[in-house]
Amino acid sequence: MKNVMVIIDETNSSYDLLIWALENQKDTVDSSKVVIFATQPQNSFSPTVLSSSVGFAQIFYPFSPNSELIRLAQEKNMKIALGILEKAKKICLNHGIKAETFTDVGDPKDLIRKIIQEQNIHLIVTSDQQTQNLKKCTRNTDCSLLVVKKTLNKD
Repeated sequence: MKNVMVIIDETNSSYDLLIWALENQKDTVDSSKVVIFATQPQNSFSPTVLSSSVGFAQIFYPFSPNSELIRLAQEKNMKIALGILEKAKKICLNHGIKAETFTDVGDPKDLIRKIIQEQNIHLIVTSDQQTQNLKKCTRNTDCSLLVVKKTLNKD
């Protein structure tokens, strides 16, 4: 059995990609374990300077976020990622596929490499926008990329 991974985000094109894979790679998907991955952005909080103008003079207020602000941002990112994955899971179930979902915080390239190794992924279905980063992730692995190019509908 092969393992297939689809990487999604909050855009409609990610869901379109997932639907395309489920409908157009049905034989592969039906005989595979399907893994859906959504990354959570890294919080890069650094001290910031706020300024306020008083006439010609400017006053600067350095501040750094406290742990509560960082925790709230991380919770929000987790809720968003879980919501994205839940929608993707429903799409899979509507196509008769039970998918596993993963989310994690960090550099997407490192996380994808880790999942390829840990889940023994054989195929990643991706859009042409994600291809450059994923080519680097699949080097030195037995994982193939299936790149789906977006076509414009002529209505």
